[in-house]
Amino acid sequence: AGMLLAPVAAVSGQAQLLPVAVASPGLMGRAGSVEAPSGPVAGPGLSSALGTNIEAMSGRPGEPPWSEVPIEHSPSAPASSPVPTSSPVPTSPEASSSPVAPSPPDRTDSAWPNKAPWDACPRPVWPGQLATGSPGEGRRVVVLGDSLTRESRAHLHELLRSSGWTPTLRCWGSKRLDWGLAQVARARELGQLPGVVVVALGTNDVSWVSPSVTQSRVRSLLDRLGPRRQVLWVDLDVDFSAFSARRADWFNAMIRSVAAERSNVRVVAWERRARAARAWRSDGIHYGPAGYRLRAAVIVAALNVPARPRNS
Repeated sequence: AGMLLAPVAAVSGQAQLLPVAVASPGLMGRAGSVEAPSGPVAGPGLSSALGTNIEAMSGRPGEPPWSEVPIEHSPSAPASSPVPTSSPVPTSPEASSSPVAPSPPDRTDSAWPNKAPWDACPRPVWPGQLATGSPGEGRRVVVLGDSLTRESRAHLHELLRSSGWTPTLRCWGSKRLDWGLAQVARARELGQLPGVVVVALGTNDVSWVSPSVTQSRVRSLLDRLGPRRQVLWVDLDVDFSAFSARRADWFNAMIRSVAAERSNVRVVAWERRARAARAWRSDGIHYGPAGYRLRAAVIVAALNVPARPRNS
């Protein structure tokens, strides 16, 4: 179980965070965490999911239509005389336009099972065709997650593309932070580790891994991503048991403390939004369809927030 910021030879995923602005506009929040804004945010498709007045941004305008050039006859020339022309007149728009280079083919991770098991996402795809529109402007984003990302992936992919982001999702149910570390290494090996990364892992760690090991893995993962990448970490919303709830509270406080030390890391306040919306959960971890739609919208809205000073 788990969620969104989700392989390599071993593959699977989990839960947390929010935006930062490093090499490009896109994600900065208040001192520690980022929430989906209540005002207008670039990116169509978010308004109905978030229940806020989020404006859709228009795409780039197309080229003006080609118009045919009329042939003019000289008034002094006899009606029967042929009209001399210096060059042939185009008869179609294609005749006057330069050929458009085809997009590179999509790339997939051969280390990921071709037929993924039920608890895994399909093979991660590195799209050849970049998305268009604002605020993403075609920039790539990798999402690392567990079953929460797996179950919300269709909504997440759609909202990211409609906001101009070019996403690659690496998610696998029940996966923990050690799996996330392997995914970062694999993405780097493939040359598929872009400047923006969403990490939605941690749900499967809090009940089964010691706090000291969990915190060490969080720091290692952020170290491997480096200070030049924009990282959003989605916090946890866990109420499986009193023990898991206490651990999730600890994790959320810990990830905010770590983020406060790194200017490129922001936390997405998913727990607060999920509780405010009273998102239904079947087992204290996994949501229904409405909850997954909301989760995808909150993450994308956080990614779309313009950069703001840390102390704002």
